[in-house]
Amino acid sequence: MRTRFSTLLLTTAIATFALFTLSEHGLAAVPSPADFLGRRIGTDFELADWTQVSGYYRELAKQSPHVQLNSAGKTTEGRDFLYAVISSEENLERIDELKKYSSWIADPRQCTEEGLQTAISDGRPILFITPSMHSNEPASTEMGMHLAWQLATSDEKEWTTFREQLVVVILPSLNPDGVDHIVKWYRAKQGTSEEGSEMLKLYQYYTGHDNNRDWFSLTQKETQLLTRLLYKEWFPQVLWDPHQYGSQKERFFVPPYRDPLNPNLDPGIVAGINALGNRAILDMTEAGLSGIACGVSYDNWWNGGNRSVPCRHNIIGLLTEAASVNIASPVFIKKSDLKDPLGRSEYRPSNLFISPWKGGWWRLSDIHQYQLAFGQSIMGSLSREPEFWLKNATAAAQRTIEQGRHGSPRGWIIPTDQHDLATLQRLTKLLLDSGIELHTATASFELAGRTYPAGTLIIGRDQPYGNYAKDLFEFKNFPSGETPYDVAGWSLGALFGLHIVEAKEALPDARQKVASSQAALAAFKADPRLRNAPEGSLSTGNLQSWTELAKRLKNSQPHVLVSQGELAGTLIPQSAISRLPSAEEGEVLESLPRIGVYAPWDPSMDEGWLRWTLDTSGIPYQRVRNETIAAGQLNDLFDVLIVPDLSSRTLEAGRSSLDTELPYLGGLEGAGLAALEEFVISGGKLIACDTSANWLVKQWNLPVKDLTLEAGRSEFHCSGSVVRSRPVTSRLTAGLPEQIPLMFAHSKAWEMTDIEEPAENELRGEFKSHLNYTQTAPLISGHMKGPEVIAGKSAWTSGSYGKGTIHLFGFRPYYRGWSQSTFGLLFRSLFLSE
Repeated sequence: MRTRFSTLLLTTAIATFALFTLSEHGLAAVPSPADFLGRRIGTDFELADWTQVSGYYRELAKQSPHVQLNSAGKTTEGRDFLYAVISSEENLERIDELKKYSSWIADPRQCTEEGLQTAISDGRPILFITPSMHSNEPASTEMGMHLAWQLATSDEKEWTTFREQLVVVILPSLNPDGVDHIVKWYRAKQGTSEEGSEMLKLYQYYTGHDNNRDWFSLTQKETQLLTRLLYKEWFPQVLWDPHQYGSQKERFFVPPYRDPLNPNLDPGIVAGINALGNRAILDMTEAGLSGIACGVSYDNWWNGGNRSVPCRHNIIGLLTEAASVNIASPVFIKKSDLKDPLGRSEYRPSNLFISPWKGGWWRLSDIHQYQLAFGQSIMGSLSREPEFWLKNATAAAQRTIEQGRHGSPRGWIIPTDQHDLATLQRLTKLLLDSGIELHTATASFELAGRTYPAGTLIIGRDQPYGNYAKDLFEFKNFPSGETPYDVAGWSLGALFGLHIVEAKEALPDARQKVASSQAALAAFKADPRLRNAPEGSLSTGNLQSWTELAKRLKNSQPHVLVSQGELAGTLIPQSAISRLPSAEEGEVLESLPRIGVYAPWDPSMDEGWLRWTLDTSGIPYQRVRNETIAAGQLNDLFDVLIVPDLSSRTLEAGRSSLDTELPYLGGLEGAGLAALEEFVISGGKLIACDTSANWLVKQWNLPVKDLTLEAGRSEFHCSGSVVRSRPVTSRLTAGLPEQIPLMFAHSKAWEMTDIEEPAENELRGEFKSHLNYTQTAPLISGHMKGPEVIAGKSAWTSGSYGKGTIHLFGFRPYYRGWSQSTFGLLFRSLFLSE
């Protein structure tokens, strides 16, 4: 007997030519993606660009009464950020009511018990689908087009049930800019040795692939737009985030995820993830699809991804990963080349990999087939028991609220005696945008033996997203014996350099809800050092001061950095410095330095994050390519050059291809390295971060060594955690706090070495540390093997080289836009001298 899923290949219309013909059940009125594109979706060597993709959704919305197309705003590069709402006509007519019910389910405090029951019985589960965030994983773009068409138009009972019982929101792409960039590059390189190669730039302007590391820090426009849709407007119960990855292991990854499990995730949400994933494995296996794995690669610990942040908002977050092709070019994989997804020496079945794929050709159409099957499965699960999934979501919210009312901690206090208002504003804004409720105290109160004034910022845990706040603020203790998928700790208060107090006891009742970051900070004051400083002075303790300083120096308004006394760390207009005791005078900053950022033609996400940090801080710079460096005489163009974290291969060899035009070939070896050295010898300042710093140490035999490299992975490992550091007193560190948390992610720890005589390199001067990892307990949050290796060692050092200066950062002070507490260290290295 043929079951529903044994006919999956027919109903999904993807595997054979017959699958792209019109259904006998009434699809003829609306053009299919195949009709619109003039070819079958999933055709080898073919991809739809954004004009075609967006044009199809507009046509679908125009022709089908089951589709509403909206724009949430503009992308980074100005394209429409579209989303299609697909459901029955009856549901769309009352869509505002369904959105209201979904908000009640997400936050039962908004309604009565009777109202909540109405929301569950009369509401509809809302499913979000977010294709192609990673635009070099393009299969899901056209898959989404096909799924939207079939869901909007099919009269088959299964699909009409989906429309009646669900509201499905499909984004044509989570990264429209990247869709265009990847498609244009792929088309241009077709038929060459670079077919399917990486572009010369990031497909997302600042972040590239790291756009999936932005979902709690909210630095990018696309992240901000989807975040608003999820937590301010739609409040879905399920989000499906389809991806692709390597081609030699499983054909398709579905949840359950592997251990460790983050305890801040609601058990009902985790169970829901597992249930939907396991049912999909059953449905897809019944349909004859093999090579499906679960419980490998992706853990349920880390925060920051498009599937992980919603889980902390009581939304079932489903990540799938399909084996990739070469962008749109098919690949042939011999069985002997397949690798076991569980990491075993033998490629064989497992309870987590029940039916291995046997090898052969793998095409875009295969990816579509697997993705459509998964989508059909989860819609089937949700539509069969719609009330169950709504109850599950509201039960998770209720449990979270109760944990906040009676568990520990009860919430968090942000005292008013901290003065980096720019950082405070960023934190409060991203919390509010993520749906976290903030309050200010309307009267002074006492907590744990301390008195806090009115205006103190309060974050209660007794709210539906209370455990999300807990996951952001707490210091993580990563389970021993486990390996992190990505980072192990991300304590946001520490990374932002803010003093946040965990409240173990009941919070005060005298408080009022705030609606904006400006209102939240009404009682916070500027740095008290400025009270005794001349008018117009700036505090280096506020990141906004560096933006203002850059603006003033550009306008020829010199400033003096006070490096001692009560005004240490203050930037004072030079015209007002005569009013200060001479002992307090420090370095004079006369002009804005000409800053260059090295940008290899092998695109770098770290270079993108560096650009984002400088751009958002209002610090001008120019990108510097290999050919500019190799041409020499860099001192005529720049005062400072920054080399972001890059691999030695990229630094030395860069891109290599038979067909790439000559200006884009190679790296810095030879003429480029010689020009960099001449730049520093002649008085330039060179700043290198992380692995790039190690490369320079090796190239120029600098008198420092990286102890993490010497220790090796057997003795030391840290994939990403928050660690403590202490400044070393100097003019460069004037006014810094006694302790600075920073993000250590495969980073470095320097130890100074003696300069041998006779000197192997007579240009080298003595290197001094400006920032050391703490001697005791450097790890704050996450996981670190062998913390004693870095204890007391240098995180930031500099020294002379000829007439110039080299700064070596062992870490990335701008890491993913998260580590705001260390942005100022980068700015000090740019603007200040030793």
